[in-house]
Amino acid sequence: MQRLLDLYKKHRDLVPYAFWGVAATVFNIVVFWAIGEFTPISYTINYCIDWFLTVLFAFYTNKYFVFHNEHHSTKEFWYQMITFFAGRGITGIVGLGILAFGVGLLGFDSSLGQNIFNIIQNVVVIILNYFWAILISFKNKK
Repeated sequence: MQRLLDLYKKHRDLVPYAFWGVAATVFNIVVFWAIGEFTPISYTINYCIDWFLTVLFAFYTNKYFVFHNEHHSTKEFWYQMITFFAGRGITGIVGLGILAFGVGLLGFDSSLGQNIFNIIQNVVVIILNYFWAILISFKNKK
C-alpha cells in the first residue's frame, strides 16, 4: 500500500493532467468540428486555428490546475508561455502530419475521416505534451 501512495505522490499531476487533457481534447474536437461545419476553410487552416485556441486553453489549465505553477516575475510567466507554445508547436506539427497522412495520403477526406484522424493525432500529442510540460515548461513546479 505504501508503494502505491509513493507512486501516487510522485505522479500526482497525472490525474489532473488526464482530466484537463480530456477537457482540452473535447475542446479541440468541438472547435475543429464547428469550424469545419460552419466555414468553407480547408482542414489545414481549421487545424491551425483550432490548435492556437486549444493551446491557449491548455496553457492556463496546465499552469494553474495541473501543475499549480506560479510565476514570480513577468519574465518567468513569458518563459512558461513561450516554451509551452514552442512545445505545442512541435507536437502541433506532429499532429498535423498525422492528420495529413490520414486525410491526404490515405484518402480519408470526408468529415468523418478528418474527425477520426483528428482524434488519433490528439492521443499522440497529449502524451508528447505531458513530457514537454514536466521537463521544460513547468519543470520548477514545486
